[in-house]
Order: sequence, then structure tokens, then C-alpha cells
Amino acid sequence: MTGSAGDRRARLTFAATAAVVLLAGLGLQLLDRTVVVDLAGSALYACLVGLVVAIFWPRLPVWVVAVAGFGIAAAVELLQLTGIPSRLVDAVPPLRLVFGSSFDPLDLVGYTLGALLLLGIVPLVRSRAAGRSAERRPRPAR
Repeated sequence: MTGSAGDRRARLTFAATAAVVLLAGLGLQLLDRTVVVDLAGSALYACLVGLVVAIFWPRLPVWVVAVAGFGIAAAVELLQLTGIPSRLVDAVPPLRLVFGSSFDPLDLVGYTLGALLLLGIVPLVRSRAAGRSAERRPRPAR
């Protein structure tokens, strides 16, 4: 994970944003299960996945980050149809936060919302990271 100082700033900003998204998703676990809470949780899950991708590859086009967030989350959802995640969760209960409990097609709607959220968040994060670098540059003397 080498790169320019700008890449490092972007990675740190993506990581901070991912931490906020993770905390928000964990906070949803404390609420009563409703359709809205489930959709929000699924959206945050896909958003988190996309942000993790952006941490490793900060220069990917925003649409690639969004598609990756959706695609990886959807793949995990489809994996639930195999029963493998439930066996993993039985062995290590905290993995339920990563693999879920059972297939729910409504989660795919949430992942779509998360991908759309990434289309807005990724440019904002990049702008913030670039803004920090501009603030640190010495200004020419007049």
C-alpha cells in the first residue's frame, strides 16, 4: 500500500469515514428490527465495504468503488444460501455482523442504497483529503 502523500491522506480519510459508518451500523444493532432499520443497516454495510476497497485503492473511479461495495455485499448475501456463513457464525458468533444470519432479498435493495451513498461519499472524502493537502502547502510570499 505505497503511494503519494495524497494517497496516504485519502486512505486516512477513507479509514476515518469507514470508522464512522461502522459505528453507525453497530448502533443500528441496538434498535428494534424494522424494515427501515434493516435497509439502513444493509446500506451502511455496502458503504463500509466500498470504503474498505477505497482504503486499499484510493484512486479507483467512484463508480468502481460503488460497484465493488454492492458486489461484495451481494456476494456475501448470496453465500448465505449455501449455509456456510451460518456454520461460521455458529463457530464464531461475532461473525454474524459480517456474514448475517440468513438470505433476505430486501438486503439487496439496501446494498443498492449503499452503493448510491458511496457515489456521494467518495467524492466528498476525496475532496476533504485534497483540501487538507491544500491547507498544508506553503503559500508563496508576496
